[in-house]
Amino acid sequence: MVNGRSPGRGAVRSLAALALLAAPSRAQDDSAPTRDVVSIEQRPGYVEAVEAIARGEEEAGIAALAALLAAAPSEPDLFLLHYNLACGHARHGALDPAFAALREAVESGYAIHPLRLQNLLTDRDLEPLRADPRFAALRDRAIALHESLRTSFEELTAPYEFLPPEPPPAAGAEGATAPAAPPLRPLLIVLHPFGVERADYARRLFEPFCAEHGFALFAPSGNQMIAPERFAFFASSVDFVDGFRMAQRRVVMALEEFKKRARIDPQRIYVTGEGQGAGLSFALAIRNPQWVRGAVLFDGGYAPATTKDWLAASAERGRRIAIVHREDDPRYPLAPLENYVLQLESQGLAIRLFPRAAGGPLTPEAVAATLAERLPWIDEVPFQRPAAPGR
Repeated sequence: MVNGRSPGRGAVRSLAALALLAAPSRAQDDSAPTRDVVSIEQRPGYVEAVEAIARGEEEAGIAALAALLAAAPSEPDLFLLHYNLACGHARHGALDPAFAALREAVESGYAIHPLRLQNLLTDRDLEPLRADPRFAALRDRAIALHESLRTSFEELTAPYEFLPPEPPPAAGAEGATAPAAPPLRPLLIVLHPFGVERADYARRLFEPFCAEHGFALFAPSGNQMIAPERFAFFASSVDFVDGFRMAQRRVVMALEEFKKRARIDPQRIYVTGEGQGAGLSFALAIRNPQWVRGAVLFDGGYAPATTKDWLAASAERGRRIAIVHREDDPRYPLAPLENYVLQLESQGLAIRLFPRAAGGPLTPEAVAATLAERLPWIDEVPFQRPAAPGR
C-alpha cells in the first residue's frame, strides 16, 4: 500500500526516516543540499494515517489523509496520499470514492516508477476494485502514462538552452555586409531547485536577465523525476556525496556538447542556482576553477566534502562566490551559514554572504538586480588560466 512498495513495517520505517529530511539545518554538512526535498510523507500525521488504514482503522486513516490533503494541496508526490486514500476506501467498501482517489493518483504520477506501477497491479488492498470495469480502464491508463514518460525521459531532462539574438552585421566600406564571426557570449549555467521543471524555471527567473545583457543560458535538469514536470538532482541524503559528484559530471558533459553549438566566451562562464541547485553550483565552482569564473547562489545548502579537492586551486585563481541567502530561510538558517562562509574565507576562498530580505520566493526582478550587482563583483578579479605543466 505505502509508497509503491509492499506493505509492512519496513515501508512504515522508511516513511519515518524520510520525515527526518524536514529537520532544519543546524550546520553545513554533506547532506545539507538535500534539505529542500519536500514530500507529503514528511507532513505530521501522514505516517500515522497510513498505519491506521493498515491496521484496519480505515475511517480514522481516511479522515486524517483528507485533512492533510486540504492542508497541503501542492506537494510534488501528492499521488502517494491519493493512492493510500484509494486503498482505505477500497478496504472500507466505498468503491466510488476509491476509484475517484485512484484516478487522482494515476493522473498525478503514481505509476511513473515501475515499482509503484507493479504495486498498483498487485496490491491486495485494491482487490475489491478489480472486478469493476473502471479498474481495467485505470490500469491501462497507468501503463500508458508510465510508457509515455519512460520513452520521453531523455527529452524531458535534456538541458534547456537560450541564445540571445545576434547583433546586426557591420556594414562594409561600400555598404555591403562584411562577414564576421558571431560574437562570443558570456554564459550563465542555471541549476534548478527540488521539484521544478528546468525550462520553466530558467525562462521565468533568469532568461529576462540573459536576454537584456546578451548572456547565453544553459539549464540542465536533474535526472530524478519526482512527478510529471517535477525533477530533482537529489531526492534523498543516502549516498549523497557520490551522487553529488555524478551530477556534476553530467552537467559538465552536457555543457561540452552545448559549447560545440554555441560560441561561448571561455573566460565568462558563471554558475547560479537555488536550493539544491545552489549546492550543486557551489561544488561546480569550487571543483572547476579552470573554467568557472564565479558563482551567484540563492538560498541553498552546501556540502563541506565537496570543497576539499579544489579549494586551494579556486582560492589561488581568485574565483569569487556570492551566496545570496534569505534571512528567514526555514530550511537553511542563516547563522550556521555565516560560520561556514567565515571558515572558507579563512582558507583563502573569495566568498561573501549577502543576506536578502525576509519574504517569499525569488522573482525575476530580484534575480536580475542581484546578478547585475554580483557578476561585476566577480569580474573585478582577472581571469587566471591554469599554470602550464611543470610550473
